[in-house]
Amino acid sequence: MPRETPHVLKWADRQLGWLTGLVAVIGALAVFGLMMITLAAVFWRYALNDPIFGISDISMMTLIIVAGASVCYGARHGAHVSVNVIGMVVGRNVTRYTDAVMRLLAFGILVLATYALADKACGAERACLTNNMSIEHVPFYYFLSVMMGLFALQVLLQLLVGLAHLDGDDPNEIAD
Repeated sequence: MPRETPHVLKWADRQLGWLTGLVAVIGALAVFGLMMITLAAVFWRYALNDPIFGISDISMMTLIIVAGASVCYGARHGAHVSVNVIGMVVGRNVTRYTDAVMRLLAFGILVLATYALADKACGAERACLTNNMSIEHVPFYYFLSVMMGLFALQVLLQLLVGLAHLDGDDPNEIAD
């Protein structure tokens, strides 16, 4: 008989799904904005022969939002690359434990990345500004930190669900 996922984990999964859906909307708006920025830059440069000052700064900061949202959304929907060689060699009896260890290690690395992005974003002594328009990098580092934090929560949730289904089929298991 298949084991049921605990209700608290289902609730956490729904909340995380809602948050990553919001992140996907932010990322989609950033992609649309990046398209409009590129369109305006090309038009001004080639049709009006008057390049827009600082357009590369705006594009770079918008691309940071796109990248952060993509990482978070990809984590939720299993879009990141994975290789399941161990499962082909030793089977599910071993991979249920290696999956748990790898999720725990991934969670630790993501927590460290979240902390590093928030803590070391940029201090006043390092003058983290874009080249032309002097846009401060700090809010973008914090955005990336939040995205890594959501990724870490997703991995933690997968770890807990996997442990709840240790003697059965893991719903988060990578399909071949």
